[in-house]
Amino acid sequence: MNSTFFAPLCAALLAAVPGLATAQMAIPAPADTARPYKHEFGLTASPQLDHFFTANRSLPIGLIYKQRLTPTKSLRLGLVGLFTYADSTNFKDDIFDTVNGYVTGPSYRKWQLQVFAGYEWQRMLGRRVSLYYGVEVGLGYQRQGFSSAYRAPYPPGGFGIDYYERTTQDWQVQIRSFVGINYHIMRRLCMFAETALPLSYTHQRSTYHVRETFTKFDEVDRFLDERTQANRVALT
Repeated sequence: MNSTFFAPLCAALLAAVPGLATAQMAIPAPADTARPYKHEFGLTASPQLDHFFTANRSLPIGLIYKQRLTPTKSLRLGLVGLFTYADSTNFKDDIFDTVNGYVTGPSYRKWQLQVFAGYEWQRMLGRRVSLYYGVEVGLGYQRQGFSSAYRAPYPPGGFGIDYYERTTQDWQVQIRSFVGINYHIMRRLCMFAETALPLSYTHQRSTYHVRETFTKFDEVDRFLDERTQANRVALT
C-alpha cells in the first residue's frame, strides 16, 4: 500500500487524542456520597454514660423522622419508648424449717414514652461527614412500680407478712438543644451520634401502700396509705 495514505490518517488520530482526553476530563464527578434526601427515617438507642455497664441493660429505643426543607435545614420528629420488668424471689430456710425472707418479689416495672418535634441545621465537614445541631421540644410520660411480700418471724410463735406496693407517675415537658455528627456509610445509609442538653419540668405523683398481716389470732392487720406530689425543674 502507498505510504502517503497513512500520513493523513496518523495525523488525524494524533489530533483526536487531545480531544478524547479533554472529553474524558469533562465527565462530571460522581454525586457526593452525602447526597441529601427529602425524607429520612432512622432508629435510635440512648445509652447512659453514668454507670454505663449497669444502667444500660434496657436501652430506650426510638424512631426518628426528618423532612429536609432546604439543603441545610430539616424538620424532625422523634418517638422514644422503654419497658423493663424484673422479678426475683428469694427463699431462706433456717434450721427450724421456717421462712424468713421474700415470699414474692421484689418486682420492678417501668415504662415510658416520649415524643419530640424540632428544627435542625446541617453543615458538611467532608464527603461523608456532616455536623448538625438544633432545638426541639418534647412531652413525656413515665410509670414505675415496685411490689413485694416479705415474711418474718413475729414472736412468740407467729409470723408477719408485709406487703409493699409503690407506684410513681411522671408527666414531663422539656426543651432541649442538641448537636450531633452524621457519617454516611453508603449513599442511602448513615450512622450518627448525638448529645443533648434538656431543660425539663416534671410533675410527679406517687402512691405507697403497705399491708401487714399476722398469723397470731390476737393481732389485727395494719395498713399504711401515702400519697405524695412533687414538681421539679432540671437541667441535665
